[in-house]
Amino acid sequence: MFEDDFPLLSTPSLVALIMHKAEAGPITLETCEAALADLFRQANEEPGLPPETLRQRLAEHLSDLEIAGILKPEADGKWRLTERGVAALRQHPDGLDQSDLMQYPEYAAHIRATAHHASGMDPRETSYDQGYKARRDGQPLTANPYAFDSVDHQSWENGWMEAADEEPKG
Repeated sequence: MFEDDFPLLSTPSLVALIMHKAEAGPITLETCEAALADLFRQANEEPGLPPETLRQRLAEHLSDLEIAGILKPEADGKWRLTERGVAALRQHPDGLDQSDLMQYPEYAAHIRATAHHASGMDPRETSYDQGYKARRDGQPLTANPYAFDSVDHQSWENGWMEAADEEPKG
């Protein structure tokens, strides 16, 4: 079952709940849990997920928002909305998802650093890495050294395009 199959539990909905709650003042995981429970009571709905799963989802979103610089941790286990967070809330009052968070360099760097890496079983990993490095080194797409109709050519190009996609826009 997908997270969107449960009312009020999509990533944007939970992030919106957290951010709106933080707009009013410092929050904790517990205050977010209570706010979510209140929403379900008002909607006359059951969450459809066990409390520990809801808690884990909220904790993950709090962590993501902290990494993105939208929330700032305080010494007493609370988080406060940052100026970046206020701007994000104005721009996305209905919440953010991972693709929105990727616009923040700290979050994008975290995702790159913690993303699943190939197990080394892909025989084309070398050409992909070469293409990725080529883009990072400023080489054009036409610098692909592999024969046009080869798998290595496509793999090199995929690496080059991945690096291009990760470059800051603007």
